[in-house]
Amino acid sequence: MDSINGDLVKHAMDVICENKRFIGFFLASGLISIRPQLFTGVFLGVLGFGTLGPVGGSIAAAVQSMITPVATGGLFAILQSAAMDGYGAAKVHAIMALGGVVGMGLAVIDRFHGN
Repeated sequence: MDSINGDLVKHAMDVICENKRFIGFFLASGLISIRPQLFTGVFLGVLGFGTLGPVGGSIAAAVQSMITPVATGGLFAILQSAAMDGYGAAKVHAIMALGGVVGMGLAVIDRFHGN
């Protein structure tokens, strides 16, 4: 019985090693689709949307200076609201989740139809 379990584990490890990129991308995309709120803050933070407003010297601050006054309900306002955990959070989480699902699909397409 131990040799069967050992063979199964070895086969599973071989499959994982042969498909590292697919498995990693698929699992990461799946996690984003299931728990987008874990990634939304990082994504918005990289762009410069902070919990108190756009971070000085960031992409968000540069965009805000170009579009002032900011339109209510516009993309910038939604992203800033999401960073402040306001009305935009649900919208941005939904878009991040959709992106995760698309990523999973692309991983499958790449794995089975790619080079």
